[in-house]
Amino acid sequence: MCPACEASLQPGGEVRLPSGVLVRSLLVHDGPIRNAVHAMKYQGADRVAPGLAPLMVDLIPTDAAALVPVPRSLPRRARFGTDPGRALAMALARVAGLPVADVLRAPLLHRSQIRSRRRGGLRFRSVSCPPGGAVLVDDVLTTGATLSSAAGACRGAVTSAITLTRSRWGGGGRRRA
Repeated sequence: MCPACEASLQPGGEVRLPSGVLVRSLLVHDGPIRNAVHAMKYQGADRVAPGLAPLMVDLIPTDAAALVPVPRSLPRRARFGTDPGRALAMALARVAGLPVADVLRAPLLHRSQIRSRRRGGLRFRSVSCPPGGAVLVDDVLTTGATLSSAAGACRGAVTSAITLTRSRWGGGGRRRA
């Protein structure tokens, strides 16, 4: 990254969602990092994840025991050829030495976060109970609906999450840092 691009990056900080989930984000979703996330999400550029995982490792709570990727819906995985939450979780697992716990399944169909909030939210389901100390991993915190739904599917076993980026107004909660 060029010095000007690097200088434009802003720390994402922490936000507590109304659902109670504490989310730590590496950067604000803007500028060059927005372009990198876009490439990962919509162009199948999973190579972005291993390059950014070392920068995200400090976001992982010290008592974390496992990483739980927030899965992408099957149609979107098929269409774009990637699952960003899983790519980040796998890259982070290699750097942090933590296991990945694939305990969540995405809704079969993807709906926008705004529409799904009006209809009661996204509906993830768990296929097994996450281990104690599990942390959700996703690419972007926008409204908080996705992470809140994923945490809800874990039935209270997960209370924290990390994301690569956070929209400038993401999370709808109170920003802590």
